[in-house]
Amino acid sequence: MRSASLRHFRIYPWVVALLGMGFFCPFVSSVVGQTQSSANPSRSFGPDACGPADPTYIHTANETGGIPMFLQRSEAAKAFHLVRESTRNNVATVLWATGTLDGKAQTFEVPVDSVTKRITFSFSVDTKGTKLSLTQPSGGAIVRASASTEITELNCGRIVTVITPEEGSWQAEITGSGRFWIEAQAQSDIYFISAEFVKNGGRPGHEGLFRIPGQPLAGIPATLEVSLSAKAAQITEFRLVTERGDTIQELRMNGTSSDREFLEFVGDFQPPKQPFRVAVIGHDTNGRTYQRFFSTLFHAETVEVLPGNGLDELSAGNTKQLTFTLRNSGPPAKFKITVTDARRFVSQVAPQELALGTGESGTVQVDLTVPKGTAPGIGDDVIVVATSTVGPASSNSSVVHLSVSSTASH
Repeated sequence: MRSASLRHFRIYPWVVALLGMGFFCPFVSSVVGQTQSSANPSRSFGPDACGPADPTYIHTANETGGIPMFLQRSEAAKAFHLVRESTRNNVATVLWATGTLDGKAQTFEVPVDSVTKRITFSFSVDTKGTKLSLTQPSGGAIVRASASTEITELNCGRIVTVITPEEGSWQAEITGSGRFWIEAQAQSDIYFISAEFVKNGGRPGHEGLFRIPGQPLAGIPATLEVSLSAKAAQITEFRLVTERGDTIQELRMNGTSSDREFLEFVGDFQPPKQPFRVAVIGHDTNGRTYQRFFSTLFHAETVEVLPGNGLDELSAGNTKQLTFTLRNSGPPAKFKITVTDARRFVSQVAPQELALGTGESGTVQVDLTVPKGTAPGIGDDVIVVATSTVGPASSNSSVVHLSVSSTASH
């Protein structure tokens, strides 16, 4: 059954903040209804440094499958090589990985299938001098630009685009020190449309699978629904992978549709303790291996944030109240409540902190005041985040979309 929830798609808020000697550019791909971008505070760094950057933006990049890039002022125009390639139609992540070098080279295998039109390797480091080398399946290294290859060398990274790349297994080797990020994005007819955790819901006669608010809960089975554009795929096998791209476990997913333009799968499993991404591998219709990662980093949590009273409309000149329930299934903890909304209609949040024992629940009231004269149809996403401040680290969120109605206020 096709999920009745909102479908994911990727958006790219290209936020560039100029600094004294350089700037940090978080190339972050956000998922609708799950993340919200904000302005980047200035942090200057010299020509021989890669950062420092605000840890919040490193975290956001990791959570959403983006690449943090540490750019010099003179490299701003160069960075739009990545912007251009990332915003093409049908761009899919073939590999996303981050890690720390311990003095030894690290090598990643990147399978390129027969339906890939072009592929872009993005590489970023927080320590100058760390290098990325790319080797084609035939054994030839990519060392210079050509009619089919565009290379952008950066102070703290490298971007390489290859048009009509060789089919087969490419090798990306990283040498040096410090932390690195690497992403390979292919323009291809095989790509994720969505990957979301769902549960049964809906009114009688209108039942279906609906996306859960926030992240799945730890310690209990969760239901994953995946939509894939797979007309060019012959075999599809799903797995969970770490932030480095290593396999955690294979998934048993059941197909629920036969439309390969919009192929859907559903499967139940217990989320692992470590953060994970959803990946699919298989063979295309020509027998070549393909691999795709879904950009969002999932993690099982012990707190959940549940929207309450079903309010979906606001009226200009009035104040309405939303209710959210926090439920703690983990050890006793104290949670800070953060509420944001794009239109700044939120006028009050109470309480702003909740102490919950194991199995306990608490209620948060959010008031939204809509100014008089606000045009009907204006939409607002209210995002409620609960983050533990005392007790084991845990955080989860919920998003409610509302719109201003055309009904006159009284």
